[in-house]
Amino acid sequence: MSEVTVETSSERLRMALPLMAKNKVPVTPENYWVWYQYISGENLELKETIDRLLAQNKPVDEVISQALFRRYIEAADHAVLSKAEGSIRKLVDGMSSSLQSADSEVSRYEASLDECFEELSDDMSADHMKNLIRALTESTKRMHEGSASLHTHLEQSREEVKLLKQELRHAKTMAKTDPMTGLANRVGFKESLDELRSQQDAESVRHSLLIADIDKFKNVNDTYGHVFGDKIIKVVANALDNLAKGKDIVARFGGEEFIVVLPETGIKGGLTVSESIRKNIESGRIYNPKTKQEIERMTISIGVTEFNINEQIEAVIERADAALYRAKEGGRNRV
Repeated sequence: MSEVTVETSSERLRMALPLMAKNKVPVTPENYWVWYQYISGENLELKETIDRLLAQNKPVDEVISQALFRRYIEAADHAVLSKAEGSIRKLVDGMSSSLQSADSEVSRYEASLDECFEELSDDMSADHMKNLIRALTESTKRMHEGSASLHTHLEQSREEVKLLKQELRHAKTMAKTDPMTGLANRVGFKESLDELRSQQDAESVRHSLLIADIDKFKNVNDTYGHVFGDKIIKVVANALDNLAKGKDIVARFGGEEFIVVLPETGIKGGLTVSESIRKNIESGRIYNPKTKQEIERMTISIGVTEFNINEQIEAVIERADAALYRAKEGGRNRV
């Protein structure tokens, strides 16, 4: 499925709302999602059902919308979960079957050994001895084949579990990573902060929090386009990431705004690091993507505050945000 842009989503919303109003459907998350899916055409069965109802001049009211949500959207989620559950159950059943087969083979092998032991005697003929050895050889061969089969199944299962772990690890990483810059997103930022809090809870230890915002970024988008604007965001993100050390936390907080936490660094150190970041960004060279001529240098403004780990993070961010506002009001390109 192709990526859905903000413009596409806005257009679908513009088209969905009049249809909902016409059918007297309240704008709730479930109802909106039904009509959004209808406009997008991504849920073919849902679209066909609504088209059929509309062709018959039947109102697709709130009751019908809720029913459609349960049948075509909520049920689809259950189907995905059921499929995942089925895969895991199949894996477990396969392991159980292999273990049962191996257990049966071991039991048969033990029985074969018991039979051979009972037939042993001091005056056993050569032919009888050959037959006994042949029987032992065949039992051992079957035992070996059963063990090999079990080993193969166990190896395959191990690889399947390994792949499942990798997929889960990737999904967890993506859930807390900003896709454009590779930095942590808000979820990743909170997780890193919680980890820092678990490691250091002494109120006497001071930390610094920085909020950095690209100056006049709207002008960049308006003049050179959003694609070039995205490149600028990536450049700033890369610079912040490269300047981070050790336990420093760097995240994209939205748009052209970034947040940095410097553990065990008081306000003096926070100001020093912020000034270093500001100078690093200011010294960069940026060129017009079309003319290749150097354009006005990109700058950032930074707000800094000191905090202890037991403070409410929302209050800390508000202080840094207020400092950022003063930097912007003071002429930008400053800490």
